[in-house]
Amino acid sequence: MTKHKGARWYKCDLHLHTTASKCFQDQTVTADQWVASALDKGLQCVAVTDHNNHAGIEVIQSAAVDTGLTVFPGVEITCDTSKIHVLILFDPSCDHNDVGDFLIKCDIKRADFGDQSAQTSKNIFDIIKIASDSNALAIPAHIDEYNGLAKLSVANLDKLYR
Repeated sequence: MTKHKGARWYKCDLHLHTTASKCFQDQTVTADQWVASALDKGLQCVAVTDHNNHAGIEVIQSAAVDTGLTVFPGVEITCDTSKIHVLILFDPSCDHNDVGDFLIKCDIKRADFGDQSAQTSKNIFDIIKIASDSNALAIPAHIDEYNGLAKLSVANLDKLYR
């Protein structure tokens, strides 16, 4: 085993959807195919971040066992009427239940899991607080595009960055 000194770099994609998101183009893709595709692209770690949904996590985690691919369970949640998207990532030791519990805390109804148009009435600051209290990491998605932070005022951006 080689001992590394200093930083070690990993090729990661922390914003990936599965067939649990209606926007996923090929709904026939299996979990094994999804994992194989990530590995073929040279990825070493991924985050499963389906829209307001935790349903795709468990099958991807199972398919990734013994492949060397690290899977972060997560979700892409839509905040309040501004519809800002935020990625929420959990430790790889967590599972779909942790993400489901997070969605419930954010007032996403189970009936709305997986609905890309579903949203919480909570604002981005509330979501970040709930994520922090859940030992999860919040990352703004699409920061300079539609559904990104570009819609926030300068004052709110300053508050967010502090």
